[in-house]
Amino acid sequence: MADFRIEIADAAAYAKFLTDNPPQDPFSLPAFLDTYEEIFSSDVELLSIVKKETPIAVCALFVGKRFSQPIIRLMPVRTYDGVHFRGLEGSKNQKQEYEKLLSLQVLEEYLEKNFSFHQMVFQPGFADIRAFQWAGAKIIPQYTYVVDIHKFSEDNYTKSLKEVLRTAEHSGLHRGKCSIEELTALQQLSYERHGRKPPVPTEKLNRVLNKLDSAGLLEIACVRSGSDEILAGLAALRTQTGLYFYVSGIRLGRTEGEKGASHFLYHEILKSEKQSGRSFVDFCGANTPSINLFKSAFGPRLDVYFRVWRANRPLTRLASAVKKI
Repeated sequence: MADFRIEIADAAAYAKFLTDNPPQDPFSLPAFLDTYEEIFSSDVELLSIVKKETPIAVCALFVGKRFSQPIIRLMPVRTYDGVHFRGLEGSKNQKQEYEKLLSLQVLEEYLEKNFSFHQMVFQPGFADIRAFQWAGAKIIPQYTYVVDIHKFSEDNYTKSLKEVLRTAEHSGLHRGKCSIEELTALQQLSYERHGRKPPVPTEKLNRVLNKLDSAGLLEIACVRSGSDEILAGLAALRTQTGLYFYVSGIRLGRTEGEKGASHFLYHEILKSEKQSGRSFVDFCGANTPSINLFKSAFGPRLDVYFRVWRANRPLTRLASAVKKI
């Protein structure tokens, strides 16, 4: 591992690396990081993994403090915050995988040395996280549903979903436009209905969405009733290759047709993605039974991804243990 090291990357070098090696997900793009750093008042540390003198990977981690000690923190509604590697066209797969493994080992050593607590969520497809496991980190598998757009077909829908969509169409539901404020109001209603608070206060979420929209990362879609009342809305983040569901909300339907508003919205988005040029849609989560039942009806594939965390110092380990009791 002597050839590998961690360096702090400046913003320009980090941005250039991602321009040369576009990431699949949007959660580490400079515009996304700038938005979160400003609105959540949280510093971001840009890291470069260097082999000899060549950067081969980057990652962006938000830092905070606990008991006056530095920690790596997860941010709300940031689904993934993993490591992004350079492309190695022409290299053997074995060499690529070995390079990734050594890179993650030096990253884990850096995090252990510099932070009392660290956690990361690796993007789907990033399966080899043995470096963190070997170091004693906790590994938590999580799940999401992904639709490959080139394989998308309504024939993959469940029979019950097809019936819900027919009822919705006969009821006059249609895809429309909505403002950011209308969408976040729907989200607030959804959380209130379940007696919970949203992960981000509405006023702050409005600012986040407006900045992401200004940066060209956001797509918003909604479904309206025959009388043009908004019933369901969703904001997604886009990259060159994929669409990532981000924030959504729904109003309780009064009729059987209106109760299918969320199903109709997902259906309309998937249909439109066939003309987008992107390869996939990530539903960004399938970790609760009710959500799993709803999302699985569209015939997606189930992907696993991993959250890793480790308390590196005695006081932090004690606090983590107490929190579990």
